[in-house]
Amino acid sequence: MILDKLHKNIIAGHGTVIWPLYMVFKERLQIVKFDNIKIVHGTHPDFKQTVKKDIEKNGLLCPLVVDKDLVLQNGNHRLRAIRKHGDATFVYKSNNDAEVNFFSRLNVLCWELHPDMSQLMEKLWQGKMKKYTEKVSHLFTENIRATNIL
Repeated sequence: MILDKLHKNIIAGHGTVIWPLYMVFKERLQIVKFDNIKIVHGTHPDFKQTVKKDIEKNGLLCPLVVDKDLVLQNGNHRLRAIRKHGDATFVYKSNNDAEVNFFSRLNVLCWELHPDMSQLMEKLWQGKMKKYTEKVSHLFTENIRATNIL
């Protein structure tokens, strides 16, 4: 498989890190070595091929999603496609099931919108996505400093 579209570089202490194109919630991103990610789900051969072809064409679009124990919750097929090409990648580390669901559906939305991401923030608050977004509204203000204006 030719993965020349992958964004990657060497980072001290992590080795070769593969970068997703869309890293929307940077406060929740962590670099995790592939060996530290726990895989509990199997793969579906047809979907695995679809994902591989998409990564060959576009590179890695979205971060994997793990829970607080580094159990992979979203991105099994992507992980299997990229892990031979690096040592680590960026993941969304979720603190609860609502965040796992949101980040997983965010990834699907990004994949569907690619390459035109101009409506991403608007789409987060529409249709089926709205119920997932409303449960994690705290993500939109994490690490934002409030300023007192006199």
